[in-house]
Amino acid sequence: MNTAVFLFFYAFFPLFSCSTLDSLFNDEPKETIKVYSFNIQIFGAAKMAKPEVAEILAEIVSRADLVAVQEVRSISPEPVSRFMALLPPAYSYVIGPREGRSSSREQYWVIYNTEKLSVVDTRTWPDEEDRFERDPFGVYFQTKDKLDFILIDNHLRPSSAEEEINALPDVVSWFQEFWGEQDVFVVGDFNADGIYYDESLLENVFPRAGYTIIITNDLDTTVAESDNTYDRFIITSSAREDYTGKFGVLRFDEVYDFSAYSVQPKEVSDHYPVWAEFRLDKDTD
Repeated sequence: MNTAVFLFFYAFFPLFSCSTLDSLFNDEPKETIKVYSFNIQIFGAAKMAKPEVAEILAEIVSRADLVAVQEVRSISPEPVSRFMALLPPAYSYVIGPREGRSSSREQYWVIYNTEKLSVVDTRTWPDEEDRFERDPFGVYFQTKDKLDFILIDNHLRPSSAEEEINALPDVVSWFQEFWGEQDVFVVGDFNADGIYYDESLLENVFPRAGYTIIITNDLDTTVAESDNTYDRFIITSSAREDYTGKFGVLRFDEVYDFSAYSVQPKEVSDHYPVWAEFRLDKDTD
């Protein structure tokens, strides 16, 4: 720093707070986590039997620090184990019980980077009134810094989307009370659009005073030519200070050159991953 610049800051130092000066001189980026929600359509042995599909899926998952997966259909644990072997060694996972009223049951699968995250506990919501086809799956996470949160993974039944969406705030409240943690990420395939749900109703269920709907109605989360926001990422108001404001839909059909593959995007999934980014170190000023 030259003398003139130094004298300027010295003369006007009282006008700058310590946090302002830190932002001027400290270029070290704040550490974050990127969280995905991804309906990997009918994940199982058939999907893992296509090496190019497995390769693309593993690369997508490796972009995130935490991935909430829906629609694991395989009865055998082998496809999940084989997929995890494609990821960097730091990645681990938890998986919920098989859920559903019919023979076509599914599991929620949550993959995470152990260098940034650790699992405190997992729990399936106790659906005593049978309100959900597949009961939401909660995972309580802690980080090496100051961010603790609950992730609730969901795959809502298309024909019951409105009833199940309306029940989600009760699920959030139950997990908040059960684990004593207010920061909640509600993610998954809500089927919250198209013929299944009037998307304009979503803000009535998740009002701005209590929630932030990160993946909003103007985004397309499906691979099909139709434009629908089935997949959602919603956080409680207490988690807003952790949210960086960065979010999106990963259009893997644009990210990858499928002309170089023998498979088509729809063979990877009929949904795109949705994502949001969060700070690990809360502002303690």
